[in-house]
Amino acid sequence: MPTLPKTLSLQTVLLFTTALLSTIIVNPVSAAYHNKHNYSQCGSLSSNNDQNTVCNSPLGEHTYKLVRDGVYNSVDSTNSSVSVDGVNISMSAFSDTHKVTGETVVGAQLEKISNKWAYGVTNDDEAHYSGAADHAIDNINYYYAGSKKAYYSGMTNVERDYDFVLLSFDSAVTLTGASFSWLYNDNDSQVSVAALSNTSKLTSGVNTWSDIVADALTSASFDIENCDYLDHRADFSFTASAQYWLVGAYNTVFGNIGGRVGNDAFKLANIGFAVNEAADTPDPTDTHDPTEVAEPSTIGLLMASSLFVMWRRKKPFKEIRL
Repeated sequence: MPTLPKTLSLQTVLLFTTALLSTIIVNPVSAAYHNKHNYSQCGSLSSNNDQNTVCNSPLGEHTYKLVRDGVYNSVDSTNSSVSVDGVNISMSAFSDTHKVTGETVVGAQLEKISNKWAYGVTNDDEAHYSGAADHAIDNINYYYAGSKKAYYSGMTNVERDYDFVLLSFDSAVTLTGASFSWLYNDNDSQVSVAALSNTSKLTSGVNTWSDIVADALTSASFDIENCDYLDHRADFSFTASAQYWLVGAYNTVFGNIGGRVGNDAFKLANIGFAVNEAADTPDPTDTHDPTEVAEPSTIGLLMASSLFVMWRRKKPFKEIRL
């Protein structure tokens, strides 16, 4: 390693130290992103009748199949009769509809549509929609002229509602993806997802989706891919784990990825998740104190001091005569 020039100033030393520190201190906050996958090839089979590896890949470490495994309708999974690979799971529904109008999030009706179409949501503003979107998890909210809802409410077009399902787990998990048995729009559909540390804001009946997402551990929106052969699917890119996960129709407060709002409706079939491994339990017989990592500011001061000492040692000593 080359020595520092004798003419190096203290200012240069400090600048050098600052630059060096900037290369070793990493910002822990990184922007969330997602990768769009292409499942268009899922519609065709190879000569030996096998599906493409990408199409046949699982949604995650574990897959919760709503129809096969069943649904326990509750916010609390403690007493759930549904268990997937040792994890108890329950589901419930919510929508920002309250007395027809208003953005307050309240409970909604979780709907098993059929064994083929799996699950959707009915909220207080439910009306007949074109394209078989009835009971879907959606952000399509129109009262059509002539419908009973329009007649009794006196309105033909009300503010948009966003339907969500809450998945409650009895241990922390990371959602890795979801698949859908039906989409309203095959070309432009998105799903919004958020991890919650608790359900107090969600179940209070006084908060909006913006209020709820403000306290979320993480949130994002993802494109839903149109797969002709398999269920339509979205792959998530979360690293956070939580016991409570919201999955619903595209709402930009969860994460704006540029998709159109108002044409998102789907029926939920499967959820992929990974189980969060518990942290290592400390050995009670170990009496040694754990090694503490120095704070970045402490490291900076030590390095700056060392370099300053090196700089001082390289300066020629001037004899002072009396």
